[in-house]
Amino acid sequence: MTLLHHWLSAHAQSTPDLTAVIEPKGTITYGQLERLANRVGHALLNAGVARGDRVVLALENSIPFIAAYFGILKAGAVAVPLPPGAKNDRLEAALDGCEPAACIVDGATFDAIEKATAFRGMRVAMVLEERGARRVPGIAVTSLTGVLEAAGSESDPLAPSDEKDLAAIIYTSGSTGEPRGVMLSHLNFVSNARSIVQYLELTAADRVMVVLPFYYVYGLSLLHTHVAVGGSLVLDNRFAFPNVVLRAMEEHAASGFAGVPSTFAILLHRSNLAGASLKALRYVTQAGGPMPPALLQKWLEILPDVPFFVMYGATEAAARLSYLPPSEVRRHLGSIGRAIPGVQLRVLTDEGREATVGEVGEIVASGPNISPGYWNCPEETCERFGPDGFRTGDLGFADADGYLHVVGRRHDMIKVGAHRVAAREIEDVLHEHPAIHEAAVVGESHPLLGEAPVAHVAVRDGSAIDGAEVIAACRARLPEHKVPTRVVFHVELPKTFSGKIAKDALRRDPVSEISPRGV
Repeated sequence: MTLLHHWLSAHAQSTPDLTAVIEPKGTITYGQLERLANRVGHALLNAGVARGDRVVLALENSIPFIAAYFGILKAGAVAVPLPPGAKNDRLEAALDGCEPAACIVDGATFDAIEKATAFRGMRVAMVLEERGARRVPGIAVTSLTGVLEAAGSESDPLAPSDEKDLAAIIYTSGSTGEPRGVMLSHLNFVSNARSIVQYLELTAADRVMVVLPFYYVYGLSLLHTHVAVGGSLVLDNRFAFPNVVLRAMEEHAASGFAGVPSTFAILLHRSNLAGASLKALRYVTQAGGPMPPALLQKWLEILPDVPFFVMYGATEAAARLSYLPPSEVRRHLGSIGRAIPGVQLRVLTDEGREATVGEVGEIVASGPNISPGYWNCPEETCERFGPDGFRTGDLGFADADGYLHVVGRRHDMIKVGAHRVAAREIEDVLHEHPAIHEAAVVGESHPLLGEAPVAHVAVRDGSAIDGAEVIAACRARLPEHKVPTRVVFHVELPKTFSGKIAKDALRRDPVSEISPRGV
């Protein structure tokens, strides 16, 4: 039986002096990280946190986050990673739904917790920043820095745990738009990490640049996979300044990089990627939504010799479901590849039968990495998890070579008259325009057609384009019913905490941040 924190302990014992984490403030070895995690574990147990209790964890990517995460697991508790800070749309849902026994957070998040109406049952709070004495009735407030520096609590807590015990509950938006917690066990995470390690061929020599947040399952998978093999993580939270991150990759000889489509758009359009010296870069991975083929082709032109792994997954899959080998990326452009080791993917029609080659249906997944369901959401759990497996909500098909292609999300299909239009098809055309930095298409009500596609675009720095030109570019490539009826220009498209384009925000407020010519 392997639990997530066993990997950390094993490397701390066998190779304690290996570098585990590099951040702008310094580095830490596996032996040192193990001791910090043990201190957190002991502090939680001493405060009365028991096996299966939930612990909110809201810190930016950092050594304290990693130490706290493994400390929670060592105490036999369940981590609930959330975006730090006051502007957190998942905090209330997590406090109300999970009824956490403790929290390990920064000062701004704790301020929000104090103002929340639903933190009943919380017994202890470890707050990163010192802000003077805090008095919260019923909660023992202590300094996380003090816990990490405490002596005499460096042995492994060895709290009882089982591989089927929950390791984390990760909150994400549900089909209704309300946040719900995805339950993930040690077995879910461990099996998925082992598969990723296998196809990426990760070793202790690997050093990944991490710009994705750990509260996002893709970012968390970077932590799991590299600790699994004794590799290193380079943390940098300054991706708003992409050239700073590129310099850090050069300085620390990063061998891996991971991003979502917007990550690559920023590096291509708003950084000195072409001039960077990334000699140590061994591979790149992409997930978190479809990568526009035009964007991927531009990336491959700049870094043609660096293997690029297109990947597909879901929070409910502990991160990963499929990958497209770099050798097939150009030949199967737009594909998400085949199932990762240990996972079965099928395309099922609405009638429940397996789709034929080229026939569109819903992608359904099964394997040891699949979540047992949603925390305290039995109806949605029954709807998405069943005897056929996990219903991803993605529509797709398998080609003649067995490679999968995603057409779009069920809720992302636009019903234009008698036609069902995939927003992704229009978005791919928009991304081919040299002036467009990023684009998203959503449906809006139309008096005659029922729905009509609307294009939301952000323009590349130094470029200019108007709505008529955008529509003309679409009309040259698409049938009339797929051509956007109007174009909305944004300085930047709204993003979720994980960097994905927030289409729900575009649907709710379709005319925010308009620029008349996108400049």
